[in-house]
Amino acid sequence: MKLALHIGTTKTGTTSCQHWFAGNREALAQQGVIYPESLGEVNHRKLMVYGRDSDKPDEAFRRNGVHTKDDHAAFRKTLEAEFAAEVAAHPQARHWVISNEHLHSKITTVRMIRRVRDFLAPHFSEITVYLHLRPQVDLLVSGASQRARLGKPVTPAALTRKSVSENSAYFNYDQIVSRWEEVFGADNLRVVPFLRQNNITAHLAEEIGIDRSGLNDVPHHNEAIDWRAMGLVNALGEHRSELGNLTAALDLRNIPVEEPLQIGRTMAQEVQERFNRTNNRLIKRRPDLEAGDLIPDWTRYDEVPNIYRLDDNALFGAQLAHVLTHYRQGLALERARALLAEAALDFAEKRKNIAREKLEQARATLDLKAPQDKYGAEIATLQARAGELGDRFGKGPKG
Repeated sequence: MKLALHIGTTKTGTTSCQHWFAGNREALAQQGVIYPESLGEVNHRKLMVYGRDSDKPDEAFRRNGVHTKDDHAAFRKTLEAEFAAEVAAHPQARHWVISNEHLHSKITTVRMIRRVRDFLAPHFSEITVYLHLRPQVDLLVSGASQRARLGKPVTPAALTRKSVSENSAYFNYDQIVSRWEEVFGADNLRVVPFLRQNNITAHLAEEIGIDRSGLNDVPHHNEAIDWRAMGLVNALGEHRSELGNLTAALDLRNIPVEEPLQIGRTMAQEVQERFNRTNNRLIKRRPDLEAGDLIPDWTRYDEVPNIYRLDDNALFGAQLAHVLTHYRQGLALERARALLAEAALDFAEKRKNIAREKLEQARATLDLKAPQDKYGAEIATLQARAGELGDRFGKGPKG
């Protein structure tokens, strides 16, 4: 049984690819192609959590209940059993597909890659690793939107920082390829140049021998945000953390993208120049790469740059954060009030488990970070109401 292991990179259509495979899971299984669920419903991020060192946790650790080294050991043991059971459930499968772009960005040492291999190797007779590469400056600009969502500034200084260099485990493609070659073997790695093949879904389908007729189309996921939305994040300054999830707080997914970020040809060439030496070295030794595969289409950078307008310092970060917090907390209280009312009605109509779930949702909603003074009395009233309902719900038998 064969495995196609798609490791990214990020910002190369991985989200669309993962949603296509997940959305066609049952139909693909009829063709003998399995897109597993034990590693994640859509994105197989659990494999990254498995492979990453315990002392280098990221947000995915917390989401999977991994807070300590012992938690991580237990998580690994459970995942091994769950994946083995899923493999055993498909004895007639001919090909599996696993996809997670964080295997590129978070599995950054040979030791981590070996851990991933050792997890997979017992189940497959052949493993082919697919790495989708685009010019580094294209990757950098595409990643600026995600940088803003994480609350990090998008400025000329940020995009030309010293860490954007061949010393980076994220940007040095020659080193990335070398690490995966060392563990899986050079012949088992496929480097796919984005400029020649920008649809990794179609490429994998062709490689595996998938008949795409009758299957859902590849969904389009554009995760870019307008440069002015990036400016909004910048304006918050040190107060960004007060708002928690900025994508939700600022509704970044729904702000129309009228003007994408433009850094201009001068900056783009200066950044890409940093990688010419190692890129050329990689191209010379990889038969699947050609000269020009890692050179950007410079016409994409001929627009007037707007990145420099993001260098302006906003003097109203604290005030902006206050206004946004005010509206977010007000909406949270409205939601909590509605949940408490629904919980009381559900309990009265004998939907007791649903009532208890809504009560817990209301309590979680009321757990505001640094609530504003004006909401203090209202929060206390709603918390008291939640306590009353909790006492009442706890007395009745489970429904």
